[in-house]
Amino acid sequence: MFTQFPNIKILIQRLLLALFLAFLCRLFFLIFNPVFFSFGFLVLVQAFLYGFIYDFSALIYLNALFILLHLLPLALQNKKGFQQILMGLFLISNGTAILLNLIDTGYFAFSGKRSGMDLFKMGDELQGLKTAYLIDFWYLYVILFLLLGLMVCLYLLTYKKSTSMQVGSAKPFWFKYILVWILTAGISFIGARGSFGLLPLNTFDAARQTRPELVPLVVNTPFNMIISTQQSGLQNVSYFSGEAAKKLFSPVQQVNDSQKVIATPPNIVLIIVESLGKEYVGYFNKQGYTPFLDSLMKFSTVYSHAYSSGKKSVEGIPAILASMPSWLNTPYLSSYYQSNALNSTGAYLNEMGYQTSFYHGGRNGTMSFDNFIAISKGGAYFGLNQYEDEADFDGKWGIYDEPYLKYFARELNKKPTPFFSTVFTLSSHHPYSLPGKYKNKFIKGSLPIHNTIEYTDFALQQFFEMAKKESWFKNTVFIITADHSSENQESFYQSPQGKYLIPLFVYKGGQTTHHEIEKTVSQLDIMPIILSEAHYDKPFFSFGTYLNPADKENKGGAMQFQDQYYQLVQWPYVYQFDGRKEMGFFNIETDSFMNQNLLNNHKYNLQKLNMDSLLKSMIQQYNQALINNETGVK
Repeated sequence: MFTQFPNIKILIQRLLLALFLAFLCRLFFLIFNPVFFSFGFLVLVQAFLYGFIYDFSALIYLNALFILLHLLPLALQNKKGFQQILMGLFLISNGTAILLNLIDTGYFAFSGKRSGMDLFKMGDELQGLKTAYLIDFWYLYVILFLLLGLMVCLYLLTYKKSTSMQVGSAKPFWFKYILVWILTAGISFIGARGSFGLLPLNTFDAARQTRPELVPLVVNTPFNMIISTQQSGLQNVSYFSGEAAKKLFSPVQQVNDSQKVIATPPNIVLIIVESLGKEYVGYFNKQGYTPFLDSLMKFSTVYSHAYSSGKKSVEGIPAILASMPSWLNTPYLSSYYQSNALNSTGAYLNEMGYQTSFYHGGRNGTMSFDNFIAISKGGAYFGLNQYEDEADFDGKWGIYDEPYLKYFARELNKKPTPFFSTVFTLSSHHPYSLPGKYKNKFIKGSLPIHNTIEYTDFALQQFFEMAKKESWFKNTVFIITADHSSENQESFYQSPQGKYLIPLFVYKGGQTTHHEIEKTVSQLDIMPIILSEAHYDKPFFSFGTYLNPADKENKGGAMQFQDQYYQLVQWPYVYQFDGRKEMGFFNIETDSFMNQNLLNNHKYNLQKLNMDSLLKSMIQQYNQALINNETGVK
């Protein structure tokens, strides 16, 4: 056949080249993200084999026009100009694929997943950081140029053959050619779908083919981006009747103990520490980088099992401030539903006479935080534009934490009480820069983030030293948490549940007692906690709940959505569900690395059923609330 159709032979050679380059990209992704090595050689081989299906699917999408042009009348095929057009298409399409895969090779350590189209909506976040990324990930640019050079060299080998091939013209030849055209089109169609089934290949298929934590290794970034463009928003699901779903979980809530009358409502300060994963906190681990926070937690109410809702700041801020998760393919703030009517904590407290505000030392407009604060009625927004001294700018991201937290303390002194104010730190964000005078002060841990975590801890100590001298301090509730975790070393903190673990504790000015709460909580529960502390006595809309310590039956829970599947944690159990079928059930008390799937173990049937029902109820009501813009209290 290849004698009669040399163009098809050359097309196959070129597509094999594209698949080879995709294989190399996956290999580099593995090498520079060694978290995957803990799963063993055979499991990794299996991931690479499944990865071929996703590579082929992305290859067909990216090279559709390239493939089509190879099937045009044969008289064109050996023309030099035509072959140059083909070469240009191939290099642009597959060069872009290499670039996207290599971007995620470096970014995966921070995001924990393959990027979708939301990657291109991060322009504000990347302002001033491009140089830092170029420096820190210089090796990826070397690899990029090497792969591009290899692609050009290998493609040129086929180019020489294409300009000298002979084409036929007899009628039987054209009959055969039409059959070959149909066959090639059919293979391309099936390859793009990645499946013979009713539904085309999707990211969550990888979780069933291997393991959920290997999904980022199995899929590739171009495929993930293509899939994200095909998703038009949430779909209504009906696992239960409306009333049955609300009996399992209702987003319209009222704090149980809010009827207490208090003469002086407390001030509330919410401190969100950038990238403060639980692994970095000495209170929970043998090694830590937070000596001040560790000491403060000894006199606080500490939530032992606290989880973030996502792996990005743009997911964390709505979850913390408005109890609004990103259980969809893009962060809530980048989704179709970003302009829904939604009240944040500040809006509810404003009804009680609180003055509300949000402080962040980054540029105004960063990740649309200022827009979110405005649309959710969260109060006044203070960013880099409002800061008083440009000398404290780190040159890349924003104001260093120490001067900014001191500024924040001074700002609180100006506010009438009661006030609710949030501050979001930033120095422990890549590129992890420190003020010159502190370059050698803090422990250089095994990860670049460690010394900036210790610097932020030191900055918080300075803030509290200033705050405790003020009259408002003893009537102030401080809630301290993280927007998400970041790079982790220990296998436990790299597992599908461990990578979401963050600290969460409540400290009251001058408090000398200590409480440990073992129930599972998430960032979504912070708004109910705050409203409880303020004794807010009206219904509010929240996908979190207030966990009354006296309520023994409510075990709490933390839910995430990533790589096209849902995960619900109720310590010590983890349940995973792809929207249609059960995927996994684990006991992390006895299996901390989540290696033993207990889905078919009948011993846990009741626990699985309860978690399955709760998760489905939350999915159903989340989708309906966002689709119908019913994210408030009627």
